[in-house]
Parts: sequence; C-alpha cells; structure tokens
Amino acid sequence: MKFDANVASFILGSVCAASGWVVWWVNQIQTDKQNSTQKAAEAAKKEYAAQRDFEHLKNNQLQISAAIATGFDEIEDRFNILHREMTEIKAYFIRSHTTDK
Repeated sequence: MKFDANVASFILGSVCAASGWVVWWVNQIQTDKQNSTQKAAEAAKKEYAAQRDFEHLKNNQLQISAAIATGFDEIEDRFNILHREMTEIKAYFIRSHTTDK
C-alpha cells in the first residue's frame, strides 16, 4: 500500500481539530462552573446586604416607635399635672365663693 500524504494530513488535521474542540469544551464547562459559583456568591452577598438593611430599618422603626411612646407618656404626665392644678384652682374658687356668701 502506497503512503498517501493527503489522507495522513486529513487524519492528523481531524485529530487535532477534535482534540482542540474537546479542550475548548472542557474549558467552557469549567468557566461556566466558575461563573455560576461567582453569581451564586454575589446573589448570597446581595441577599445578606438586603436582609441587613431591612433589619436596620426595622430597628430604626422600633426606636422611633419607642421614642413616640415615651413622648406621649411625658405629654400624658403633663396633662395629669395640669388636671390636678386645675382641680385645685376649681376647688379654691368653690371654697372662696361659698365663704363670700
């Protein structure tokens, strides 16, 4: 059988092309795995940041609510003091009115 350089070149080229395709495909799979891992890490980081921000907002709202409640308690105490003083003034007027007769 006579050696044909064209057939040998074709076979060698086909083997090289096939091996190049296999190497590219393996590299593509590894790159996809790395990208998906990075995307998952970024998504987890964003979720953690969003949860942390929400907790900050929730705690801020709780502090605002506590401050408002404290403010209303102080206002209620002042109204109680005013009510007591007005009752004393009313009692004084009633007493002074009855003694004038």
